[in-house]
Amino acid sequence: MGYFRFLLAHPRFLSFGFGLNVFVALGQTFYVSLYNGEIRLAFSLSHGELAALYGSATIVGSVLLLATGRLLDRVDLRWFAAITTVLVAIGCWLFSATTTVVGLFAAIFAIRFAAQGLWGVCAQVSMARYFDADRGKAAAVAGTGYSLGFAIFPLIGAWLLTSYGWRDAWSLSGWFVLLVILPLIIIQLWGHGSRHRAYEAKLDTLSDASNETSTQQWTLSDVLTDMRFWLIQPCMVVVPCVVFSIQFHQLFLVETKGWDLTAFAGSYSIYAAVSLFATLMCGSLIDRYKSYRLIRFCVLPLIPALLALAIFDSPLIIPIVMALTGLTFGLSLVVYVTIWAELYGTKHMGAIRSFNIFFNVTIASGVMVLTGWLIDQSTTIAMMSAGGIVFALISLICLEVASRVPSPRLKNAT
Repeated sequence: MGYFRFLLAHPRFLSFGFGLNVFVALGQTFYVSLYNGEIRLAFSLSHGELAALYGSATIVGSVLLLATGRLLDRVDLRWFAAITTVLVAIGCWLFSATTTVVGLFAAIFAIRFAAQGLWGVCAQVSMARYFDADRGKAAAVAGTGYSLGFAIFPLIGAWLLTSYGWRDAWSLSGWFVLLVILPLIIIQLWGHGSRHRAYEAKLDTLSDASNETSTQQWTLSDVLTDMRFWLIQPCMVVVPCVVFSIQFHQLFLVETKGWDLTAFAGSYSIYAAVSLFATLMCGSLIDRYKSYRLIRFCVLPLIPALLALAIFDSPLIIPIVMALTGLTFGLSLVVYVTIWAELYGTKHMGAIRSFNIFFNVTIASGVMVLTGWLIDQSTTIAMMSAGGIVFALISLICLEVASRVPSPRLKNAT
C-alpha cells in the first residue's frame, strides 16, 4: 500500500525514472553482447579482441562522463535528458552503419556513454535528489525499469537479430529512441521547473539551519578524501565485474557448458523477476534501516552463484545462477544509488554519482577485458569463478573496515 500511494502521488516523475531505466538496456552489456557473434564475424575479431575494444570504448565513455555527469548539478533536467536521448539515437545509427574497427569503437563508445552512462545517471540522480523520506521507494520504483529491460530486451534483440540482422536492428532502435522515447520524456518532465524550485528552497533552508546534525552537502573533492568512500568501492565494483562479465561472455559460457542458447536467453526472465522482487523489497527496507546496513547483502549472493558455475555443467543450474545474480543486481540498483545521498547529501550528487560510475565502469571494463584474455588463454570457468569469489570476500572485509571508520565532520560543507 505504501508503494501504491507513492505511485499515485508522483506518477509522471516516477515513470520518468522507471522508463529511462528500461531503455538503458540499449547500452547495457547483456543486450549489446547479444550481437557479439555477428560482430566478431563481421570484423574478424577474437573473444579477447572484442572484449578489449568494448572495454576500452566503455572506459573512454566513463572518463567523459566525469565531465558531463556533473552538469546535471547545474543544467535543467529536461534539457539534459533530451540531449542525452538524441545522443543515444546517434549511437544506434553509428552501430548500424560502421564498417571499420575504428567505427565500431566509436559506436560502442557512443551507445555506452549515452545510454548506459548519461541515461543511467539522469534516472538515478533525479530519483535520489527530489525525494527525501521516500528516497528508497523512489529508487526502487525506478530500478524496476532495469528488471523489465532485462526481461524484454533479450527477446526483442533476438527477434530483431533474426528478422532484420544486426545492422538494421540498431538502425530501427535509433528511430524508436528519437520518435518514441524523446516525446515521452518531454511529457514526463512537463512542469519539472516547480519541482526543482522547491528542491532549491529546501536546500536553502537546510543551509541556514544551525543544527549540527543536519545533513551536510559534500562536494566531490570532499568525498574523495573520505576513507569510507574508498573502502565501500570494492563492494560496489564486484557486482558489475562479476555479473557483466558473465553476461558479456554469455556465448562462451553457453558453448563451453554445452547449454542451449535459447534456454539461457529465456532464463533472463528469472533474472528479471528476482531482480524486481529484490528492488521493491530493498526500497522499503532502505527507508527504514538505511543503505549502509544493507550493502553487504548485494555481494553475498554472488558467492553461491560463482560456486555453481565452477562446479556444475548441468543446465539445471542456469535458473539458480540467474536468480542469484538477479538478487544481487536488484539489491544493488537501490543501495548503490541511495547510499551516497545518505552519506554525502544530494546537492552535488551528479558529480559524485558520475565519478562513482566512472570508477566502477573502468574497473568492470578492465575485468571484462581480462576475462576475454583469459578465455583466449584457455582458462577454465572454474578458475575464473574462483577469482570472482576471492574478490567478493575481499570486498566484504573492506566493508567491515569501513564500518569502523568514524564519519568526519566538514567545517565548510556546502
